[in-house]
Amino acid sequence: MTRTEDRLAAARAVGRVLRSGAWSNVVTRTEAASSAAEVPVVQGLTFSVLRHRPLVDSAIGTAAGRRLERIDQDVLDVLRVAVAELVAGRTPPPLVVDGAVHAVRSVSPRAAGFANAVLRRVAADPPTVTSWADVGIPDFVDTSLRHILDPDEVDALWAASQQAASVAVRALVPPEGASPVEGIPGAWLVADGADLAEHHVQDPASVAVGNAVGATPGSRALDVGAAPGGKTAHLVEQVGSAVTAVDLHPRRVRDAARRVPAAHWVVADGAALPFPESSFDVVLVDAPCTGLGTLRRRPELRERVGPEEMARLAATQRSMLEEALRVVQPGGRVVYSVCTVTPAETIDVVAGLGAVAPVGLPGRPYGDGWLMAPHLGPTDGMFVAVFDR
Repeated sequence: MTRTEDRLAAARAVGRVLRSGAWSNVVTRTEAASSAAEVPVVQGLTFSVLRHRPLVDSAIGTAAGRRLERIDQDVLDVLRVAVAELVAGRTPPPLVVDGAVHAVRSVSPRAAGFANAVLRRVAADPPTVTSWADVGIPDFVDTSLRHILDPDEVDALWAASQQAASVAVRALVPPEGASPVEGIPGAWLVADGADLAEHHVQDPASVAVGNAVGATPGSRALDVGAAPGGKTAHLVEQVGSAVTAVDLHPRRVRDAARRVPAAHWVVADGAALPFPESSFDVVLVDAPCTGLGTLRRRPELRERVGPEEMARLAATQRSMLEEALRVVQPGGRVVYSVCTVTPAETIDVVAGLGAVAPVGLPGRPYGDGWLMAPHLGPTDGMFVAVFDR
């Protein structure tokens, strides 16, 4: 049963995501810890709001008979959590209404009657998802995918992106009870509650990217766009010596250097690398992107992406890839990866540069590269392309 502490922590997390730009996967943990709430419950409630916000807000506005801006924001966030519970349909509506009213009473006692009336109206006819617009999938992204993929596959992608992601690790010796991910050596799915203190928590798609680099001991390896360092650590394991890791942001480099001290960290622009031609045997370009392949883990991304931002990122990605091709030696390898699915950041970026798809991975061909995605296997959305020079 959902407790008042869980609902209030989730409501605070929702408010911080929507009004302060916080990341849901981080803020749910801090809010739960601050009030002895259950992290999985708080995360589930918060994610449910963010995955259904247009539908949730529309239902509240209709039931309240007023604009949302006129509702106290703390009260509104508790209402959002409750309506998302009603949409999910896993808890009997009377329990949701009573629990949410109790939570509102602790936030604003005078608003309890208002909350009760609003939620009883919503509970009498809970909203249902009838289109991807109801869950906030950007129309320009949906349309771009439908130009190149079968509509049923696009629907399957968005449906899978609405589900919770499994916990996975990269490990040579996995935790007890872990299951291997087919086609991605070193990637393991683990059960909730497993002891992960000695393991690298990493989505299988990210493990697959490191595998695609295929660095050998002693190779001169470069990781571009390297922070926070998960893939850098994988390259260090392959090479057995220092890997040069580049990122544009000094703070992110400082944090990553603490996580992966074995790498040689450099603050630099990946689109204008400070290295001469043919400096490296292998180069990984883990480019900044819209992140829409990670909606299972960061559902708020759907509200933070616009066509202008996507176009800007695509131009940066192409520049970073061209720089990587400049600094790799003849006979070397460049791997381009982005945790997104938009054609502009994947197919279009690598077009005409001689990319090929990595072999043996779960997923499907996608232009000159390869697409992994939650509707194709137990991974985030990730595009990978390989350039053997």
